[in-house]
Amino acid sequence: MDYHATFVFLPFCKIDAMPMAPALLKAICDNNGLKTTTMDLNIETQLAYKDTGYSTEIEKYMMFFSEMSEEAHDWYHRYVEKTAKKLISMKSNWIGLSLLSYQSLCFAHDLCFYIKKNDPTQKIIMGGPGISKDDNTNIPYKNKKMMSDTMLETKLCDAVVINESENLLIDILTNNRTGKFSTGTQLTQDELNQLPTPSYIDYKVDLYASNSKIFHLTKQSAAATITGSKGCVRKCTFCDVFTFEPKFVFKDGKKIADEMIEIYEKQGITNFMMSDSLINGSMKAFRQMNEALAKKLPKTLSYYGEYIARPKGQTTSEDYDLMAQAGCKHVIVGVESGSEAVRNHMGKKFTNEDLSIMIESLQKVGISQEWNLMTGYVTETRKDFEDTMALVEKYKDFKFPNVIVNPVGVLHLLPGSPLYDTHARHLEVEWEDVKAGVGLVYEYWKTPTNPDNTFFNRVSWWIELLELSNKYKLMTEYRYKTKKALAERMIKHYKENKI
Repeated sequence: MDYHATFVFLPFCKIDAMPMAPALLKAICDNNGLKTTTMDLNIETQLAYKDTGYSTEIEKYMMFFSEMSEEAHDWYHRYVEKTAKKLISMKSNWIGLSLLSYQSLCFAHDLCFYIKKNDPTQKIIMGGPGISKDDNTNIPYKNKKMMSDTMLETKLCDAVVINESENLLIDILTNNRTGKFSTGTQLTQDELNQLPTPSYIDYKVDLYASNSKIFHLTKQSAAATITGSKGCVRKCTFCDVFTFEPKFVFKDGKKIADEMIEIYEKQGITNFMMSDSLINGSMKAFRQMNEALAKKLPKTLSYYGEYIARPKGQTTSEDYDLMAQAGCKHVIVGVESGSEAVRNHMGKKFTNEDLSIMIESLQKVGISQEWNLMTGYVTETRKDFEDTMALVEKYKDFKFPNVIVNPVGVLHLLPGSPLYDTHARHLEVEWEDVKAGVGLVYEYWKTPTNPDNTFFNRVSWWIELLELSNKYKLMTEYRYKTKKALAERMIKHYKENKI
């Protein structure tokens, strides 16, 4: 083995597609003559604990450092130490840990502990949004330090990269540099276009082929992740994307298509998830990509990703036809609310007419669509919520899987978002109280100027939306049951603690 580096993607994230970060880092190293491999611990870990009977305990622990039963504790720590020993046995000079979100912090800490316990000389580097956005809000330690600093001070890891790592990676690995490194900025447009095609050669494709819920439809082959852009063209008030990617930059559309085609030709992967905040953030690049795919392999490749409803005239019927010809099978749309007034306050720049045009145009060309909806936005009233219910009623006959309704939940106040800055002062419950209860740290706030917007109402509306979506079979049974169970636990905790 004797690798220069092993890049590891950590749990706990959705199992939608093969994660890109390790694949891209491997490709960068390959181009620089370094021998590397990758390991996807996200799907492996979730499959490992799935049928143990401890999955809820383990997931809550990984997200919030919550207490576990003795049995769950023993299983989890045996698994992590076994994984650590497996990584050590690969004889890599560096083990690189990729954290997509703060939900990976706990597992990262424990994995580093067992790696260093079994081989104190093993060098570890950490990077990704999960550690880059570590502001001590989600995972506050008793010493009040950021986790990145704590990990370095306790020698549980040797290097941490904040923000984009691509330009620093080779230097750190080849020169064995240690410490905390911050690039300060995201990649430029030119740098994004110069990135190599991600290499998924080491991935266990069969795990995704048999377990992934690609497009939320029937079982399909595994999907690889592709990035066409960084950042977002919108500045939604509830979103924190700008804390990590302050600018919107995008690849040339033909390059995006060429990457898909190259992965297909070299590795046989035909499905792609685009990790962009918005796949149609640049209509120019989006059209270029679709034109290139439609000409080259219109019946072989397929893709899906996050999509945005644009004002009337910005997207034409020809654009929707081209999307279908290029293999677009599914889009996920941040509708958020059926109320124009609520969306306007959010910064969503599309009307109800724009929304209807998009929904009906996608239906016409056979592209399935998933609407992310939330309840409890700061200005939302009962009337606004009823507008959301009316939207579901209006298109109930399109039915799953043509239309998928995803009532994501009640509004979160994310650190770094504009709403967090203006409303975090209304937080009423300390971290320890939340951790001991429902485990959702930013749900407990009030808007004094909006009497409808109580915690009880926010969650009750969520349950109503779940019930309606389930009634018309617009969501999966699994998603309905898990979300409703969570909402009911939140209500129970609310009543017990009189929040």
